[in-house]
Amino acid sequence: MKQIRPVPIIVVFLSFFLFFTTPAVSIAKLEMMKDMEMARVTGQGTTNLVIEENTVRLFLDVHTETYGEIDSVKAGYYEKTIGETTRYGWDTNWTGVTLGESYDAPLVMDGLIVRVEFDDIGAQNKRLTGITIGTNNMVGQISGSFNSTTGAINPNVLTPAQTGDPTVMNRNETLTGPLNINGGFFVELNLDSQSPDRGIRTIIGYQESAAVNMTFSGTDWWQE
Repeated sequence: MKQIRPVPIIVVFLSFFLFFTTPAVSIAKLEMMKDMEMARVTGQGTTNLVIEENTVRLFLDVHTETYGEIDSVKAGYYEKTIGETTRYGWDTNWTGVTLGESYDAPLVMDGLIVRVEFDDIGAQNKRLTGITIGTNNMVGQISGSFNSTTGAINPNVLTPAQTGDPTVMNRNETLTGPLNINGGFFVELNLDSQSPDRGIRTIIGYQESAAVNMTFSGTDWWQE
């Protein structure tokens, strides 16, 4: 049986929100703006919140451009006991990650989607069963060593040199980038304690409608 070390939901949410929305790090001195300067600040955006059946969907009209380097990305540490053997690993284990090709060719995202799933949203004792965060419009390159990825990668994002069957990856499968993304990118957190598929999966290159309807068997979800 697979067990995931518990992480506070707000920490998980903020981590993935920052991953999708934070541009390259900059260092600047903070100063209070004058009234005249504040008067010249303008902006616009759209927020859409919809509740349908047991799903709460939030759309944020945000635009980000990111170029940065990350030594390691790890999520979903787990232990799984098979007979008398206990295995440990990560749903996501990426190293040497670069977001974007360069400062002049960053990773671009338009629109952030947050989906929150409940077992019965109308019940007094409803349970939170899942959170999905992502976008339908990501354009750019993500490179690195994708040592393990639980989820699905559309073959269209791969270069011709990359081999194997990447459509569904398990934790023993290593893929070396780059991934050339022109479409969806979603991270799903399955938080249902009653589900054998609890964990984190990354779905790259698929639109929201396809991503949220994907099903994975136990052998796809983790290596037996």
